[in-house]
Amino acid sequence: MSEQLSVRDENYRLPIRVANALAGLAEKLGLPLGTVESASILRAAARHTGFSDFGPDAFQEPLDYLCEAVHNTEFTPLARVIMRQSFIRAASNRLHLQQFLKTHPEVRDRKTGRPVFVLGFPRTGTTVLQNLLQLHPKRRALQLWELVAPVPVENTEADKNKRIRAAKGMTAAANWIAPEQAQIHYIDAFTVEECWPLFANSFRVMNYDLQSGLSGYGDWLMQADMVQAYEEYRQYLQVLEFQKPADHMVLKCPEHLWFIDALLEVFPDACIVWSHRDPVPTIASYCSLISMQWRTLYGGFDPHVLGNHITNRFHQGVERAMASRQTADPKRFFDVNFHNLVQDQAGTVREICEYFDLDYGDGMDESIQHWLHNGRADHRGAHKYSTERYGINVDEVHARFADYIHTFKVDIKSA
Repeated sequence: MSEQLSVRDENYRLPIRVANALAGLAEKLGLPLGTVESASILRAAARHTGFSDFGPDAFQEPLDYLCEAVHNTEFTPLARVIMRQSFIRAASNRLHLQQFLKTHPEVRDRKTGRPVFVLGFPRTGTTVLQNLLQLHPKRRALQLWELVAPVPVENTEADKNKRIRAAKGMTAAANWIAPEQAQIHYIDAFTVEECWPLFANSFRVMNYDLQSGLSGYGDWLMQADMVQAYEEYRQYLQVLEFQKPADHMVLKCPEHLWFIDALLEVFPDACIVWSHRDPVPTIASYCSLISMQWRTLYGGFDPHVLGNHITNRFHQGVERAMASRQTADPKRFFDVNFHNLVQDQAGTVREICEYFDLDYGDGMDESIQHWLHNGRADHRGAHKYSTERYGINVDEVHARFADYIHTFKVDIKSA
């Protein structure tokens, strides 16, 4: 059975071991390639951009906490290089944002329309929903290159191409480190992706807990004020819409589940599309996906530790989301059953548009069918994963998520 799994290796392959050894040698020589310390990161970002205004200092505490968490975690030398570069990129984006707002102050007053947020556990059809909803010419989603470098330095084609090249370099490196990525969730510079990188610029992002295993940071984040992060997130959306206007942004990220209260405070007219699926295959599939990241950061991983961590976090996320929903305007939510989506994608999108009074359009049926047959480089069913590998007990998970399953009438399969 393990022979067929999409992710079979739990430890570094030989080329990655070599890269990690070189990163370790650089550390011994005193080179700062893997120095994860906030002052060093901010200096590097300022040196890279030529700017010095990072905006409101609310980012400093989570950055300090993240750096401390990395120091206290058994990351490999290669992982520390990766984390340092990701933090420098986030800090650089902050610098670019403040400079852009100074030169284009009108952007601060730009309306973001009624954004559509597709959320739910990962691996529940959210990618399909986002891609199909954004096919209408008056709506748009964000491509990876826009998320990696959301703020232009210059309003030129050359600047845009530079940002695209940066995204291409990132995806090439990611695919070299984890070649299984392409069949599980294909990404390139132009694929429509989750918007969590915009939250990374505030250093308040659930991704660092889920995909990097920084559980102490995740515990801290659960108590943090996420309204500030969502306000900064909105500024990036304003900049992105300024570059390419649309009546509605179609955004997608499972992380919104944990922070629906903050999302609705900043976007009170949001259209929230929540997809629902049996948590057992969802957890197993997601564990398989992010195991590549855990392997990259730790050099190896224990599948049962990963499975337990994700099960706990998903349960916490859905509990927080359901609690927030009890006090929110019910008109803000539309629920999608995963099995219904699989059976009728166009019908599901039509229902969503009718519910939120969004234009469906005469050509949407044809556009949806074209995307379903031609729009994905990865194919449904290609991803092979196992519940047993990650220590996921079917009956125990169903019992733990019973309230969620009952509330949203989630279809489940018994063990």
